[in-house]
Amino acid sequence: MHKLAESRLLAGYIYGDSRNREYIYLPGSELDASSPMLVYETEDRRSDVTMEEALDIIEKRSLKPAVHPLLGNNTFH
Repeated sequence: MHKLAESRLLAGYIYGDSRNREYIYLPGSELDASSPMLVYETEDRRSDVTMEEALDIIEKRSLKPAVHPLLGNNTFH
């Protein structure tokens, strides 16, 4: 599952849970980075996380591909 989620994040998918208002995504500025930092966004804060941390959060929080309330379906529009 980690490889699928990782490839989807790198392709611009946003993972999240609209009920809990939490999302993880790769900003466009990190697209070609050798060690990209992703954004973990909750209702009250945003923080940078590594790919490994993002994959752990996705698994533990059971996040699924989602539509972000401001960004839409993915960050590369």
